[in-house]
Amino acid sequence: MSAVTTSILTRDEISAYARDFVPKASAAGGPGILTQDEIDAYNRDGFMVPNYRLDPDTLGRLAEMSERLVDWNPHITDSLFACPHMKSGGHRNLKTEPGWMDFATHPDILDMMEQLIGPNIILWGATLFYKTPKEGPATPWHRDARFLPITPMATTSVWIAVSPCKKDNGCLRFIPGSHQRKEVGSHRREQRDDLIFNAGTLDESEYDESTAEDVELEPGQMVFFDIFTIHGSRHNKGNRARAAYSMRYIPSTSHYDHDANQYKDVEAFQNHTRRLYLVRGRDVCGLNDFTKGLE
Repeated sequence: MSAVTTSILTRDEISAYARDFVPKASAAGGPGILTQDEIDAYNRDGFMVPNYRLDPDTLGRLAEMSERLVDWNPHITDSLFACPHMKSGGHRNLKTEPGWMDFATHPDILDMMEQLIGPNIILWGATLFYKTPKEGPATPWHRDARFLPITPMATTSVWIAVSPCKKDNGCLRFIPGSHQRKEVGSHRREQRDDLIFNAGTLDESEYDESTAEDVELEPGQMVFFDIFTIHGSRHNKGNRARAAYSMRYIPSTSHYDHDANQYKDVEAFQNHTRRLYLVRGRDVCGLNDFTKGLE
């Protein structure tokens, strides 16, 4: 599959976005952006779309950088542009540029993250997911907890729509409440060219797909979800690319153990190479090593 961009967002779309943009105020009666209903929804369902969108300048910059990242890295053919925020380009040897950490340290995103996981926050990963039109691969049902050397197991991801993310081009899908028992679940490897990764497909006995919820997003919208929440996405059968930037955070009460990666044989999951970044507060557990991994 070729990873050549068609415009992720056109200038006309960005101009229209800027014209119609209305800034989100703080949550009523509180210092944060999220309302209590949104926090309750996250805790109940394992995912939540806040009433918030990136400002036009930030979205425009993210869209431009996403297009350049895809165009500069034709060797990435599976849609996973992992670690563009690392100077080295991470384990996938991306050609990248400065500026990706600006999104990871965006004050509004960290404020919302703090409302969900507390004031001491570590970024451990970031990935641009880019599905080409007509042929973009599917993401199998899975739990992210299956892949990670984190103790206690905790991560909240924020997945930002860079393009429109709709049913026809492979928006994210979630099984509501599937995080509640905090189970990793049974995953199997599948050697299929039409999947975004082959290292973990959740056993069908562990979920009821009829309960799945499609989360369609406009550019600049985002969904927060828990590490144990079952999620996936269909193939991109639409006429335009589907692009989204995901950033993954742990509360620093958890330990990210670079030496415990059990997937060193899987190219897409080289967790021992990931650099940790303390983006807010302090390292509470005192065990996280901010010198390990690639620069």
